[in-house]
Amino acid sequence: MLDLIPQGRIFFVKMHGNGNDFVLFDEFEQEIIPERIKPELVRLVCDRRFGIGADGVLFVQPSAVANARFRYFNSDGSEAEMCGNGIRCFSRYIVEEGYANPGNIRVETLVGILDLRVEAGKEYKVKVNMGTVKTSPKEIPAKKELWGEEMEVKGKKLKVYAVNSGVPHVVIFLDENELGSLDIIPISREIRYNDLFPEGTNVNFVSVSRGEIKIRTYERGVEDETLSCGTGSVASAYVALKKGLVSEPVRVHTRGGDLIIEFKNGNALMTGGAARVFDGMLNLSELGNLHERF
Repeated sequence: MLDLIPQGRIFFVKMHGNGNDFVLFDEFEQEIIPERIKPELVRLVCDRRFGIGADGVLFVQPSAVANARFRYFNSDGSEAEMCGNGIRCFSRYIVEEGYANPGNIRVETLVGILDLRVEAGKEYKVKVNMGTVKTSPKEIPAKKELWGEEMEVKGKKLKVYAVNSGVPHVVIFLDENELGSLDIIPISREIRYNDLFPEGTNVNFVSVSRGEIKIRTYERGVEDETLSCGTGSVASAYVALKKGLVSEPVRVHTRGGDLIIEFKNGNALMTGGAARVFDGMLNLSELGNLHERF
């Protein structure tokens, strides 16, 4: 299907937000990758041995209602409504390329138009208005309210808190030692695919120390632990605040770096960096070919 793309080579940018890494394709001027083959291309590109390697792919597209339109695909080819680390990288890129000016910008996403502030300089800092965190079962979505509900998973009794901070998230609190040593993958997968979540869920494990939180996140669509998750950090900060475990602003320590989360007028504000690691050219004729030899 890749022969449907007339160009033999495609320009891309590799970026990351706290180690949560993305390949970005610029379709601001014209569509480069036909819609029907985007999922396949994403799966091939995200392969860390036969492709470029990434947790997901960002597409920059034009918007009639904002500076640009944000599209995000997980590494399994599924499109997600939102990605907190991804939108910071996206926002840095559209400022650097002149599609928006530094300062206040607006980005169209599947969850609506988001307001961001991009501070350009030696290091880029991006503050994202992530909107409201939703807690009703219908909005998560979940089949019932899950706020401190006890679940037994892989022989462990865990209290789970389910919210939607752009995408569905479950938050689980552990002590710091257990957070560092726990194999979160089997537990996360059982929760992620539980019938309670019609669209699946991301799963966050959190410890609280000295008013700050540490977090590890299993991401739906990546189907693995990532070094950082913006929406997961917002969800975890929200639950920790509601439980009275922290105060604002909340510093969130992810494995890839720190994020600052605060809430104003009911909206979650997330501040963090965005790194542009390299620009390159993707050779379509080579992509995935090795898969076909064995």
